[in-house]
Amino acid sequence: MALSSPRFTSSDTLQSVEQNHAVLGRGSTGRPVHLVQMALIDLGHAMPISTSNERASPDGIYGEETFQVVKKFQRETPGLTEDGIVGQETIRKLDEKFAGFQHRVKVHFRSIALTATPFDRLLTSAQIAYGQYGIKIDMANGESLALSDEDQALFDQIDQECKWLIDDGEIKRLHSLGTPAPDNDVLVYFVRQFSNANMTGCGGHGRNRPACTVAAFGNRWTMAHEMGHVLLGSEFSPVHAASNRNLMFAHTKSEAIIPILTDRQVTRMRASTCCKAI
Repeated sequence: MALSSPRFTSSDTLQSVEQNHAVLGRGSTGRPVHLVQMALIDLGHAMPISTSNERASPDGIYGEETFQVVKKFQRETPGLTEDGIVGQETIRKLDEKFAGFQHRVKVHFRSIALTATPFDRLLTSAQIAYGQYGIKIDMANGESLALSDEDQALFDQIDQECKWLIDDGEIKRLHSLGTPAPDNDVLVYFVRQFSNANMTGCGGHGRNRPACTVAAFGNRWTMAHEMGHVLLGSEFSPVHAASNRNLMFAHTKSEAIIPILTDRQVTRMRASTCCKAI
């Protein structure tokens, strides 16, 4: 009986717990604990200690608070032993509680350049990153833009500075190209490069036109990161996370480590007009 919830399936450790090859308990740390803590928080269990560190909130540390909250979940769930340990039966019950997605974001690809990371890997990576918080990323459609010679020359390199409100310039013009999308879906434009060699993307867009721009050489998490800016919006602070474990860290390099979000980031993203409840 493998795990089925998108919140847990990306964790090899939690899959091992379900197979009765491992348990989570006092002293356990890392993303598997973080995912269990987030699930418990979404079930209404307050965890003030585990969410007190803004760099990693919840913190992924199986301390006394997590132990007691797991016991409370077990006490309230028929068929579970109240031992404070996340073993096979407890993770199965949590998996049942979150059998499907709770929110959905639809994305539309518009490309003027092939990417170093294949489009399907960019999409799958975004689905993993957001799926662990119950947010489904659906690709509505993709389109390769047929540019005029003038536009091809203009967009060969994006020279415009990235800012929150894009009300003129290259990016504004770029975001007007291609088949329109509903104004509560996210458009993702793929370009060859920015003149700023350190830029792999930009989450800025026009009013009421959620969109982001991604450079061809970005890594597997770049699109998910830029989508995160769109979902968080201009008023969320900090713009970039301090922890390199976070999806919204400014310069994520590792492709192997699945990035996480904080509970504050997830709450704000779920409140975005682009993130619809299912």
